Amino acid sequence: MRHDDGPGPPAAPDVLEFGGRPGGPRRWSRRVALVAALAVAAGIIGYRLVPAAPAPAPSPPAGAAVPTTPASVDPAPQRSAVGHGLLAVPAGWELFGWGPGGVVRIELARGVVTRTPVPPLDSTGPVSFLVGRDWAMVRPLDRVPGYRVPDGQPALPLAGPFSHGGPVLPGPGGDTVWVSHDESQDVSMVLVDGRTGTPTGPAVPVPAEVGADVVPDGTGYLLLRGTGGTYLARPDGRQRVTTGQLLATGPTRWLVAECDSPAACGTVVVDRATGARRALPGYDHPPVQGLGVVSPQGGLAAVQETDVAGQTGLHLVDLATGTDRRLEVPIDQPVDPATVVWSPDGRWLFVAGVDGTLFVVAAATAQVSALEPTLPPVRRLALR
Repeated sequence: MRHDDGPGPPAAPDVLEFGGRPGGPRRWSRRVALVAALAVAAGIIGYRLVPAAPAPAPSPPAGAAVPTTPASVDPAPQRSAVGHGLLAVPAGWELFGWGPGGVVRIELARGVVTRTPVPPLDSTGPVSFLVGRDWAMVRPLDRVPGYRVPDGQPALPLAGPFSHGGPVLPGPGGDTVWVSHDESQDVSMVLVDGRTGTPTGPAVPVPAEVGADVVPDGTGYLLLRGTGGTYLARPDGRQRVTTGQLLATGPTRWLVAECDSPAACGTVVVDRATGARRALPGYDHPPVQGLGVVSPQGGLAAVQETDVAGQTGLHLVDLATGTDRRLEVPIDQPVDPATVVWSPDGRWLFVAGVDGTLFVVAAATAQVSALEPTLPPVRRLALR
């Protein structure tokens, strides 16, 4: 059985170079309703788009001062060096996390950590967290202030299309994002420049009659999940992925659960490039929560499963053999692409644990370790 994520001779064993496991908000806007993960069998934190209420007063311009923070909090980024590399990866890979203390930028190969304070959010609702070439963005779904964190600079309030509430999802090319836009009863996702908010391409309609949930597809485009199934949505049209349950998504593969009849159900791997579908042997598709994440090369899927005793855990599923390995990572919420991130080569899986600890998993061995025990807690992850 092979646990690597691509063809060729077996790789040398992966070594974790650091870490050991460490021992009245504002109400949500009616414009955006969160579809709770447990409300649907597929379970990812999705976004249901509905027509907007009257717009509030405009947010401050992007250059305006950051809202007042406690005097003890220095808004300037704090840069520190661990003293050695945190992981044997290329120098350009940077892992970002967002949590109660703000945004954390981790230069993995150099062992350099930059912490940028972000003012407390005026909402306990869901948060979009994504990164561009030289910025990170924290945007609540509710109509409350969000923040942009330029590299090496203090956080700034979001303005323009980023201040209206609703989901913000990563777009193609690394510096574009999808934002929600509505006119009358029509709702769509618009591709805009991540720095300026200027539209950069055509909109993708979101059928109101379907009430679709919008989630990222792993390549910079969108997945719409409604009553008729799950669809890949791009500016050039929609393509149905499955009439069943989407279990995991990635740039090269989808993992879905489908039924030919009430008595004939199974798990299927879909090749995104060719559309070829094949049954996954050995994987009996236990109850899956959230939307899992397929590794970039398509060899493994990280999914959250519930066993017969009702216990949930994060699992690695081999998409060639169906081999299912449970990871020793404490989680208690449905997994989604914002809490579980693959490295570009598929060798490492980064996970935000239940207590905010940032874990790294060696995919070949399923070995788990805290990436850096002294890091502040994080709730969302993104990789540049």
